[in-house]
Amino acid sequence: MALMKKMIKEKAYAKVNLFLNVLDKRRDGYHNLEMVNVKINLHDEIKIKKCHMTSGVIIKSNDMFLSNQDNIVLQCARFIQEKYNLNSGIEITIDKRIPYGAGLGGNSTDVASVIKGINQLENLNLSLETMQEIGIMFGADIPYCLVDYPAIVTEKGETINQFENKLSDYFILIVHPKIYVSTETIFDEGDQSGFKHADISKIIKAIKENDFALIQHSLFNSLEEIVMKKDERMSKFKTELVSELGEEGLVMTGSGSTFIKIIKQEDNKIIDFIDENKDKYFVGAYKIK
Repeated sequence: MALMKKMIKEKAYAKVNLFLNVLDKRRDGYHNLEMVNVKINLHDEIKIKKCHMTSGVIIKSNDMFLSNQDNIVLQCARFIQEKYNLNSGIEITIDKRIPYGAGLGGNSTDVASVIKGINQLENLNLSLETMQEIGIMFGADIPYCLVDYPAIVTEKGETINQFENKLSDYFILIVHPKIYVSTETIFDEGDQSGFKHADISKIIKAIKENDFALIQHSLFNSLEEIVMKKDERMSKFKTELVSELGEEGLVMTGSGSTFIKIIKQEDNKIIDFIDENKDKYFVGAYKIK
């Protein structure tokens, strides 16, 4: 009887920014950031196994962008193969559930899961620090995506400080309008016009004291104002959300186009909003991990 091939399964959880300050541009082209990041229970499913028919990397996915084109998931897997002289081919299957280009860390969390998965599959015994050093080569969000706890993330994304999780009773309503926003374009615009800043200590204090009203009031994103000025569709989208959901606890995540709203529970108003807009937007309420 043939032995079953070893398969590693990973859940690649979406990331949201409760707070995002863009401080300044670095000489390496990245930006110094101040972020408060959390994971939510929206995730892609990743399966990784050895493929003895090839020495390369095969990606299969329900997302044509991942399965048919070069991308950072493929690039990172090939890098690990070469760096650690792995002889077997690797087959990666990605069931994509996180919207692409939505500011939810979809590509970054897939790469993080692939790094962890290959580490297990090939018994490389890489430390978290080593995996994060590999991750930062392919994207600033990847080091954080390698952990599953709320954290304050600084510098270009590689400095991660866990804080006590007092947010696990809350939900994040995400509303993605299926509008693509170019991260590079928004950062370029900010480099020219300047980035608005807020005091990160306020949201840290609010989370520490589990002051929900203050948490709502302290949410912030340096990129939101730039996106609203740059993209009329996004400005209109935000206006519609504020009129339906109110302004408290509502903020854009990443460089857009998803807006999030932190809520205590899925009440009737939220349930009705999701039901009424499920065909118009990618929308749902997810527990904070």
